[in-house]
Amino acid sequence: MSTLTPTGTARERFEARSEGASGSSLDGALHADDPDVRDAAYLGWEIARCAPALPRPERRAVAALAAATVAAARAGSTRVPTDRRLAAALAAVGAESVLPDVRALLERAAIGDPAVTCVLGRPGDRTPLVVEGAWLYAGRMRVLEVRFSERARDLVARSRADQDARGLGRALKAVVEGPPVLTDEQRRAVREALTAPLALVTGGPGTGKTTIVVALLRALAWTGVRVEDIAIAAPTGKAAQRLTEAIRRGLAAAARGLDEAALAASPPEPQTLHRLLGWSPSTGRFARHENDRLPHKVVVVDEASMIDLGAMDRLLRALGKEARLVLLGDADQLPSVEAGAVFRDLCASLGAARLTANLRVASDPSARRIVAAAAAVNAGAMDASFAAAVTRRRSVQDLSFEGVEHLDAPWSDVRDALLERWWRERVASLPDFASRVSRTFHVRDGAFDEAETAELHALHDHHAGARILCATRSGYLPTGAEAIDDALLARLPGAARARRWRSVPLAPGAPVLFERNDYERRLFNGDQGVAVRVDAGDGHGPRLSAVFPRDAGFAAFPVDTLPDLAPAFAMTVHKAQGSELDHVALVLPEADMPLLTRELLYTAMTRARRSVLVVGSLDLLARTVSRGVDRHSGVADRLRSPRG
Repeated sequence: MSTLTPTGTARERFEARSEGASGSSLDGALHADDPDVRDAAYLGWEIARCAPALPRPERRAVAALAAATVAAARAGSTRVPTDRRLAAALAAVGAESVLPDVRALLERAAIGDPAVTCVLGRPGDRTPLVVEGAWLYAGRMRVLEVRFSERARDLVARSRADQDARGLGRALKAVVEGPPVLTDEQRRAVREALTAPLALVTGGPGTGKTTIVVALLRALAWTGVRVEDIAIAAPTGKAAQRLTEAIRRGLAAAARGLDEAALAASPPEPQTLHRLLGWSPSTGRFARHENDRLPHKVVVVDEASMIDLGAMDRLLRALGKEARLVLLGDADQLPSVEAGAVFRDLCASLGAARLTANLRVASDPSARRIVAAAAAVNAGAMDASFAAAVTRRRSVQDLSFEGVEHLDAPWSDVRDALLERWWRERVASLPDFASRVSRTFHVRDGAFDEAETAELHALHDHHAGARILCATRSGYLPTGAEAIDDALLARLPGAARARRWRSVPLAPGAPVLFERNDYERRLFNGDQGVAVRVDAGDGHGPRLSAVFPRDAGFAAFPVDTLPDLAPAFAMTVHKAQGSELDHVALVLPEADMPLLTRELLYTAMTRARRSVLVVGSLDLLARTVSRGVDRHSGVADRLRSPRG
């Protein structure tokens, strides 16, 4: 009997038939270990069914092309090249053998053969696949790309804010003299953000992007923009929380004058982008769109490099007709997990205010070495500047956890020794660590008392200072975040008595990461907390709970009510975006893989303020530095073209 699934019994019949179909071009993909590859092959077959008039070899070619577009989108590209690189795209879905049939199919599509153009159309056709020049698109992805590019171009073409020159000068004078005193780069960025309909600010960590947000808020107050007319957002809860803290500190130190009084008393609260746009998990819809726009006059979004094409399109659709948009991020970081490299494309095609001066390095030699090494990685060269900034180590005992160090060894050779030292010096080094994590905390009248709040702050902040970063999450790879988390979780006191997380207990004292948006609990994707035993005073007694910073205190939630909770001794580099850490250890896989790019290495290194440790062979490190993220996107070309 067939199982009822969202894909229906058709998929079961398809897979069963494919097992016995000799020479099927997608046969290897259908039975691949990677579920994304299997799904791409299946969706390709479904699209091929829309062209019943084609002979079987050309239906297989349609299926291969469709599968290639699905696989490319899941790898971050919005389109697939049809030139000599097409062979690699087909190989990714196990269909390299049908390349000649694919070439013939594309030629028939070019001359308008109706048997082919019903599934493989031209720009403007409502077909599953579209060929545009030397590129192949899934029809829906091309529509999304064109629509976003048109909206972005229309936004840029709007006249700049009708700003009284005297008022603008007064606002700039009030903020550029600080504290802190703005650099010339920051001053130009603030001016651009005050006047441009779409302002782009890019720079690495330590270049003062958050300072620009604070200065912009102050300048807007001086020009008469009300607090409620400003929205601030970030892609993740962690990034929004960090921005909240930075804004409060910045305004407390710098705000002055009657114009800034309301701002300092009640600044705009940063929120996740999904929350700003009114995402409803129950309906699967956004409340804000072109028919119900955001009411704000100015929208500021931080960590914009993490935003994919679909989310950025949503933002532009919801933007008020006269509103200004300010996007801040690091165009050199890893792009979004989902399809697109939108912030990078916007900066490349429209120009951006670029911040180059790192403000952390003046009095910190460790920070200088991190910045120098990251700059060399970003340039794709392990040159003399890289060698001068990075200290090569031969053993775990030689590590100093200062500046940038490279432990030239495969993970399997150093795993036990390094985890032991990391545990001793980065995790259990907090005074009275064992007793802190073994105690029971108490909630009374809905809150922890002052002493226990201080204890929770100490534990949370200690964990927040250091992370092991990984290229992959997989627990099957010893270098994956899940495998390393398991190894460190097992070292916690009381691990054997706690609820189990996969194969290893999730125990009191573990740092945790929330991985979705939960509006009822006010928990958001990327929020980081710590697991402790809590007696909530509700008669249930002490329960293992996850506590997260909330306003001036902490909010506690029983672990067994949070299915989207993960341990966070280690996490992927993607998950670490938006974080600022004191110490980072990046564990490279033992075998090369496409994920290993200079953007991944640069992103991992620039999370750290004091020390970076890279673990992996010198050869693998060199290949990582030499390889850039290869995402195929047409956004930059469309923005440069008047036709789109």
